[in-house]
Amino acid sequence: PGCIRTRKPFAMAELCDEGPGYRILRQAFVRAPRNMTRSIEKRVFIVSALFLVALALFAYGVIVGRFGIWPHAHIQSGWQAASSYLRFGEVAPRGRLVLVPAGASREMVTVHQAERRAEGYYAILGWDSGDKGYAAWLQRHEGGPSHRWRIDYGRLDPDGPSNESDAPHAFYVLPDASIIVGFDRGDLMVRLDGCGRVIWQKDGVFHHAVSPADDGSFWTWRGERAAYGHFHYLHNFDAETGRIIREFGLIEDVIRGAGEGSHVFGVRPDYPFQTNVPDPQVDPTGDLFHPNDIEPLSDDIANRFPQFESGDLLVSFRNINLVAVIEPASGRVKWSSNGPWLAQHDPDFLDDGTLSVYSNNTGRGRSEIIRIDPVTMATRNPLFDGNVRFASNSMGTHQYLPNGNILLTVPQEGRVLEVTKRGDLVLEFNNVAVGLSGVNGHIANAMWVPADYFVRTPGCED
Repeated sequence: PGCIRTRKPFAMAELCDEGPGYRILRQAFVRAPRNMTRSIEKRVFIVSALFLVALALFAYGVIVGRFGIWPHAHIQSGWQAASSYLRFGEVAPRGRLVLVPAGASREMVTVHQAERRAEGYYAILGWDSGDKGYAAWLQRHEGGPSHRWRIDYGRLDPDGPSNESDAPHAFYVLPDASIIVGFDRGDLMVRLDGCGRVIWQKDGVFHHAVSPADDGSFWTWRGERAAYGHFHYLHNFDAETGRIIREFGLIEDVIRGAGEGSHVFGVRPDYPFQTNVPDPQVDPTGDLFHPNDIEPLSDDIANRFPQFESGDLLVSFRNINLVAVIEPASGRVKWSSNGPWLAQHDPDFLDDGTLSVYSNNTGRGRSEIIRIDPVTMATRNPLFDGNVRFASNSMGTHQYLPNGNILLTVPQEGRVLEVTKRGDLVLEFNNVAVGLSGVNGHIANAMWVPADYFVRTPGCED
């Protein structure tokens, strides 16, 4: 009687009420473990609650990233702003500023082989860091500037682009010194005169490229709601008015009309195509095809391609590495090849009966030009032995010049290069960013025209 035997974690003793020390011992050996247990239980509860909260936040983060719901846009904008500031010392939208490759000139124009230049003009579309806006400018082959068109999307579309970016991409200079410009993430296509005034403007997502046909009309891609969705249309329009001439659908007329042959597009005709898909920056799987070029076969070289006919369309689909020739009257695929290029742009018909493709080689650190014979399927890299090196994970164009040189547009380096037919550097244009070391402004597109191309001197006459 008067004694208690305790057997608890960390405590084991026989306590008897034999004096004032009893209460002290009882508190130490009986009550302490009980208090310790309650403390441990409290800590376990707090840790479990925090874990569940963290798990819920992680799950919501996955949903935000997958479906682009709030606050994805704010997170993405904040990350882009921080990344831009760390890389360039200022906040700029994605792709507007780029780091220059090693060895690139820090002059706007550098002539490496003056005797090998193609005489004429270089028309270049890109970000003008001095003016803080997009522009197209004309350079003489000697290197001096000739003319400049300011491209102010905000003036053309006060509501702003529905897909967040006002960057131009599709580009063509006409002999009257006017230009046609399209915007991959914008809501219009426009023709501007030499002063930058609107000749015509048409609503719609007209993206990536505009290419002339023999009859004076142009072909481009029109996206349903966005340039990176499922539904796209091969769109033919009148250059004088912008009016539509004809249009047919990639899905409705080409893929569904191909039946079993639709496998070249990586889908069956009954694939559940959607009219509203996530932005590719949120969910790249939504951008099934990514069409990025369309070029009609000209009558003056059609005899070099006996398997095709004048007016057949050479098209490119980046995300499935597909280059194809389509008959516009029927939507029939006459020829196709998925590679050997990778994430390619700008396939061209050449007058020797071959096709030339700008192979971006995304993620490989170096882009190439690949030529293919559509009959034998033999390929070669014409620039392999030259000293030029260029890389652009996305975008890019090339143009064969009358003297055999090739003009290369390298958007992710902010450069335009003229090279010999074996790949030796002739002329280099760098869109040097004002006030920033080792940084170029973005270049979206470029084209060369001969010295006698213009019927009206490029300039602005009020």
